[in-house]
Amino acid sequence: MSWGFAAHRKIVDVAIQHVPEPLHEFFKLHRNWLVEHALDADLRKHAVIGEAEKHYIDLDEFGISEYSADCLPPARWDEAIIIYGEECLRDRGIGPWNVGWQYQRLVQAFRSQNQHRILQCAVDLAHYVADLHVPLHTSANYDGAASGQKGIHALWETQLPETYMNEYNLIGPDLPISWHPHCVDSIWDVIIESHKCLDLVFNAEKETMAEIGETNAFSYIIRGKARQKMRSEAFISSYHGKLNGQVEHRMKQSIQACSIYWYAAWVQAGQPQLQEQQSQKSRLNALIEWLKN
Repeated sequence: MSWGFAAHRKIVDVAIQHVPEPLHEFFKLHRNWLVEHALDADLRKHAVIGEAEKHYIDLDEFGISEYSADCLPPARWDEAIIIYGEECLRDRGIGPWNVGWQYQRLVQAFRSQNQHRILQCAVDLAHYVADLHVPLHTSANYDGAASGQKGIHALWETQLPETYMNEYNLIGPDLPISWHPHCVDSIWDVIIESHKCLDLVFNAEKETMAEIGETNAFSYIIRGKARQKMRSEAFISSYHGKLNGQVEHRMKQSIQACSIYWYAAWVQAGQPQLQEQQSQKSRLNALIEWLKN
């Protein structure tokens, strides 16, 4: 699963804390629901046709390396279809276009002031945005099979966050909120940044394997009721050190992007008052009238 269950929930939880008022108040009231449903998009991958391709884009299939972004497909979906065809695009992943669609769905949900629709669209948008901050979600070699590094996907986005997430500074003051009407277009910058991380992701794993040796690189770990063969504590400690804060940085960038996109969608929708805010305002007005009388 992308980012691992714990990391996806953490990203949504911390993003709520960074949304400015008055939207922060609304999301905080529904924090438990949002955190619980942070995984819905992943769960749909097993049941809904066309869901899986929304979580990634294989930039290397467009001829884009970690060092060059000159061959990006058009940001407009209709223009991209003309060049590549819809089937080709879906085969390579439609992650960034999907983020744009999900953002517009959230704008419409805010305009409708449908509380449940707002929460559904917000948590789905956060999931897709977070996924595209994962370097391996931008490569056809997403699980290392092509380079003899099978299992690197779960290693980077599940084992490392689960092991070190509590040590990360994800709530620091260095996550300012800024937005503009087209801020969602920055998802294309996100995927380029993610893609540039791949060189370190793969090379650090190879160096760690060479140093520790395959015999000591794996161990059996109990996860829930299952016993799984995963990287050993010694391996993940060395690998995490070689990544030099990369996982923490991508998580922090995910949190900031989610907060900005949520807030921007609300502003673009006209900054509507939401149900709880309207109720609280009514109670406040009633109290003021009572005090006057």
